[in-house]
Amino acid sequence: MNGSIKRITVAVAIITSALLLGGCEKKIETTQSSKTSNTETSQASTNEFFKDQVLSIIVPYGPGGGYDQWARVISPYMQKYLGVSKVLVVNQPGGGGLVGTSKIYSSQPDGLTIGDTNAAGSLFSQLAKETGASFDIQKFNWIGRPDGDPHIIAVHTDGAYKSFDDLLQASAHGTKLKALATGAGSSDYNAAVIILNAFKTNYQMVAAFSGSSDEKASFLGGNGDTMSVSASDIAAIVQQAKPILQVTEEPFSKLADVPTVMALAKKNNVPESSIKGLQAMVAIMSMGHAFFAPPGVPADRLASLRTAFQKSMADKEFIAAVQKSELYPGYASAEELKQMTDAGLANAAFFQPLLTAKK
Repeated sequence: MNGSIKRITVAVAIITSALLLGGCEKKIETTQSSKTSNTETSQASTNEFFKDQVLSIIVPYGPGGGYDQWARVISPYMQKYLGVSKVLVVNQPGGGGLVGTSKIYSSQPDGLTIGDTNAAGSLFSQLAKETGASFDIQKFNWIGRPDGDPHIIAVHTDGAYKSFDDLLQASAHGTKLKALATGAGSSDYNAAVIILNAFKTNYQMVAAFSGSSDEKASFLGGNGDTMSVSASDIAAIVQQAKPILQVTEEPFSKLADVPTVMALAKKNNVPESSIKGLQAMVAIMSMGHAFFAPPGVPADRLASLRTAFQKSMADKEFIAAVQKSELYPGYASAEELKQMTDAGLANAAFFQPLLTAKK
């Protein structure tokens, strides 16, 4: 091949390559532009869907308790960030939270019904196959957890018992302790049962309340020896209710002088098998007052619900409202809640032997 033909061949190759690369760049640009356009269109469509709609937040307990408080304090901010015209808080008590939780689970999956559930109680109830646990917690579309509110066991401030050790001693001498909790499907009920069984306590569960507000009213009326509630539930009644045990691994800063269940278990030489059960239970109890949507909600609407929830949690006015209500904030994402759920189910064998209440 002579020099002139070589030069022509090289020139043609360069031009061809340039044309091909130019075509590829245009395809890449077109593809990226198409993806961006589709995302923006989807977001606009989602925003348009929520506009002028009504969001319902189902609370599985009666008015006045912690679940009800969280739903009502966050509702104006969900309205603000989701763009709905109104948010309705609907109390649906019954079955220790199971009636309301099942109602959320079976609701129309259009993104317009969510609820704050007794997450730990739902998991315990599903494992115990409680009547009314008509859901699969692994199919919950978690939205987020608003609180870092530890669970506690409390006694009457002016009562005979001043510590958890006092309860154990009374039980060892034949006293049958009366332990108050909301219905059998609730986390406070199941946590109390697991703890009292782990410590081999002589007890009777008293659980005929529609929510923690009713439980507190009964306790303040002089009933029961113990009360199983969230720490925020007794913030306003510390003169009448004394926390004696934290259902946590590490101490809560506002209750630094109250022993944790894990510390007491080790102090009282609770069997290793029961300690593992308590550890698994404590991890589940950290799910708090979690919010979820029913299975089947479209992904874009679910993403909008989660974003609105997260933005609400970071809103300065919301934070001020939470502090005014004496609630303890502590955001956890939907992914974190899913991890807690999966871990709880995986560790079920440790605490299931402790789940049955004594008669």
